[in-house]
Amino acid sequence: MKVADRFRDKRWRNFRRRADYAPQNVYRHRTHGWEYIPVHPFGDEPEVLARLGLRPEDCRTADAWWGIDGDATLLESGVVGTLPGPARLFAKPMPHADERWVYLVAVFDAPFVTRVEFEAVMVRFVEAGFPDATQFDWRVG
Repeated sequence: MKVADRFRDKRWRNFRRRADYAPQNVYRHRTHGWEYIPVHPFGDEPEVLARLGLRPEDCRTADAWWGIDGDATLLESGVVGTLPGPARLFAKPMPHADERWVYLVAVFDAPFVTRVEFEAVMVRFVEAGFPDATQFDWRVG
């Protein structure tokens, strides 16, 4: 097994442990079925917000662990002003992980993050080649 495949396998196992530990917290992408585990609520989920005593405007960031095609990452998201810079998508290496994680980041020009927008960004990252394209392959150094 190649080193890159070992790292990918380790990331996938890490995601599966999270998903298997709390399956009730696992979401499925509404059109593609990818599994993801939100770390924060989305502003367009009124039942969740009511249970937590939050308003949509409180959801200025929403991150999720995302498992896709035997790989996994953290997809971070936030609105302009909460995350630095303009609205955009980008990937960044996580420097302190031995699994060579590449985090994906979405910055929205919106008042809050919605599940609809979040899932649309997942599609855009896949269209850009995630997880297999070379721009998502972080190499040490």
